[in-house]
Amino acid sequence: MTTVKFRILIPALLLALAAGPSPAPAAGDVLAVKAERIYSAVGEPVDNGVILIENGKIKAVGKDLDIPAGARLLRAKVVIPGLIDIHTHLGVYSLPRVDENSDGNEMTNPVTPQVRALDSFNFDDPAIAVGRAAGVTTIVSRPGSANVIGGTSVAVKLKNASPDKMVLVEDCDLKMALEGNPIGVYGAKKQMPVTMMGVYHLARKAFLEAQDYQKSWETHEKDKAAGKNPVPPKRDLGKDNLVKALRREIPVHIHCATASEVVTSIRLADEFNLRLSLGHCYWAYLIVDDLRDRRDVHFNVGPPMFFTYFDNHVELRNGPAILAEAGLKVSLQTDALGGGQQNLRHLAALCVRYGMTEDDALKAITIREAEAVGLEDRIGSIEPGKDADLVFLDGEPFEFLTGVEKVLIDGRVEFERPEEEPAPLRIEAGSATGALEIPDAVGAGSAYAIKAGTLLTMAGAPVANGVVLVKDGKIEKAGAGLAVPEGYAVIDAGGFTVMPGLISPRSSLGITTNWRNQSSLNESSSPITPEMDVRHAVEPQAPLFAYARQLGITSVLVTPGNLNVIGGRGATLKTAGDVVDRMIIKDQAAMVFGFGVSAKRKEQSPMTRMGLAALLRDNLVKAREYGAARERYEKDKKGTEPARDLAMEALLPVLRGDMPVVVHAEREDDIRTALRIADEFDLRIILDGATDAYKLAGELARRGIPVILADPFRGAGNIEDRGFDPAAAAVLAEAGVRLAFRAAEGSRWTPAAGEAGGDLLEIAAFAVKNGLDEEAALRAVTVDAAAIAGISGRTGSLEAGKDADILILRGHPFRTKSVPEAVFIDGKLVHRRAERERGHVAGSK
Repeated sequence: MTTVKFRILIPALLLALAAGPSPAPAAGDVLAVKAERIYSAVGEPVDNGVILIENGKIKAVGKDLDIPAGARLLRAKVVIPGLIDIHTHLGVYSLPRVDENSDGNEMTNPVTPQVRALDSFNFDDPAIAVGRAAGVTTIVSRPGSANVIGGTSVAVKLKNASPDKMVLVEDCDLKMALEGNPIGVYGAKKQMPVTMMGVYHLARKAFLEAQDYQKSWETHEKDKAAGKNPVPPKRDLGKDNLVKALRREIPVHIHCATASEVVTSIRLADEFNLRLSLGHCYWAYLIVDDLRDRRDVHFNVGPPMFFTYFDNHVELRNGPAILAEAGLKVSLQTDALGGGQQNLRHLAALCVRYGMTEDDALKAITIREAEAVGLEDRIGSIEPGKDADLVFLDGEPFEFLTGVEKVLIDGRVEFERPEEEPAPLRIEAGSATGALEIPDAVGAGSAYAIKAGTLLTMAGAPVANGVVLVKDGKIEKAGAGLAVPEGYAVIDAGGFTVMPGLISPRSSLGITTNWRNQSSLNESSSPITPEMDVRHAVEPQAPLFAYARQLGITSVLVTPGNLNVIGGRGATLKTAGDVVDRMIIKDQAAMVFGFGVSAKRKEQSPMTRMGLAALLRDNLVKAREYGAARERYEKDKKGTEPARDLAMEALLPVLRGDMPVVVHAEREDDIRTALRIADEFDLRIILDGATDAYKLAGELARRGIPVILADPFRGAGNIEDRGFDPAAAAVLAEAGVRLAFRAAEGSRWTPAAGEAGGDLLEIAAFAVKNGLDEEAALRAVTVDAAAIAGISGRTGSLEAGKDADILILRGHPFRTKSVPEAVFIDGKLVHRRAERERGHVAGSK
């Protein structure tokens, strides 16, 4: 049984806590902040420093400042500037995500510079409070990227105030898109742009026309000053905004992706002398040497943060780190639509995890953001004269386990976390500083030993200076004080942490895309397809398998998706191999049922939840009758043999209880429907997704139903998952529910490590930060995940006789910089971390 370390915060309570500011400071009121460490974002950290605040502004920052008599005093462990996100759609795509709140793209014309995000902004968007609670104090909310020119963006302080006091700049910059999105929107209408040529033409044409408009007004003003009585030109609100950009009064922010689109955007800015920031710019790193001298351009990268391209599909590039190392101005973005704003600091931590310096990462979410939109005189750093936007942290800024204690905006406390202290990690694991040396004999021989600094067998207590003996692809022994037999090669991993390979009990590796970019995830030709067998679609050479190995994932239960009421059968696989048949640990390991909105259909059955349940019951009844008829015939061979029905045959192991069912359901009502049907047909079920499972934790524990939680970094307030609680894992574990996690898996171009929730260890650390016991979190990615996937006899722990699926980390599994250094599957080295290309590429030697 585990113990919840924090108060469990349901979303409504979280929002209430986030919305409770302290009284506004009176004129002349002085606030003093004493901190163990201050990161100003513009200089060296200040230890045991003081920040003096007066009238909402920073008055002084330093080490030995005198605190005026009568000043209010706040204490903090670590203080950083308020976080800034200059590329978000918060407020214009507000929560819940429904059509009524979709106000970010005016898709009536590809050129709409006259529209303003301010006029779509919902100041009651619930995502504001969630972002603020995570330390985001200022955002720039933008029109979307459907149009070549989308309109002007608005800069907003995320404080509790009237809208007029929240707005920092009404027209902060001009949003554009020189990328494929306008092509997708208008090409379908057979309207320009249908090509990138058309996109650029429309952008250039708009600015040329704006130049003519500008000249007409300049001529008018000159004639008027000369005493003439000229007729003024007709006002054009869109051209007025373009003229602001031409005069460099506001920047242009251009959505782009490829290196060629980056160059195209710079070409446009150079022709018209525009102040330029580039949004997304995923593949700018490919031409970093050509960009080194463009210190006038701001690169606002993400999400995700890591990429591959045609040159290499299996080595991730840390784009922000590469650009920052070249001396370019790099900032990060969440691109949040109705949630996700709260992940900004976490995205920076991912960049640090794979090589970005902490100084560059902090600048990328503070001062560089401010500079890109011309607000560096107000926000972005802790300096005298600037707005007192501060974030108090309980640890170092980019550790996964660090949380936000307080948030100040304009000198007022706008968020304060309950007083509970985070539980320290109990497992003592050092942090290795040297390189991990792996003798060549390990690859050539069948027997070797790993000497660990910290050994986590997951079959007992952590072992200091433990040893793992591997022979013929199996664990021979693991524990303390083991002698290394003669002839065994030795991996000296002293200072490193050694643990079992990670297990994902729900995955889509190898079936989401092929060389034609076709997906085999859902056989959507019918809502009932139990006869589908995933092994026939898995492509072992798919890049996602390589990404999974880089993250330490050694086994996965690959299943069909969630779009069918009955989707088909999954198989549990190792993540290394060339032929799927040799990767299989357990064939036909689970059936998949889809509940809720994902399995509903338009204009065909099932259109409703009641239709979905009826269709599922009907097919289970038919399968039961089919099985009975086959059994009678096989027993006495009388009458006509029932015709073979592959769909019904596929359901027979489910009805017999031989095959579990992975039930994808988010809402409590869908989970309860699944429980009713499970009772009716005596099914063994595993809940997946399971947003509301924590509300039924006691009942699930009593029934022995395990839960696979997904997408822990989502925002709160959508229709299907409005009950999301970041402490759900802790609640379930406390009740005794067996728990595992499902990680996002990225795409062929965007490795999962670069997005929030793409790494099982990252997810487990998030759960620990939100109250889950440390040991329970480790079990959720190893032994408990193995049990859920039906492979606990083979994997999940380092015990004699089990497969030698082993992970070597640089430190504690939940530390940011503790990434997999080496991964073994069946005793074979399948991934070894390599540092190449400016030190920011993770790959395999």
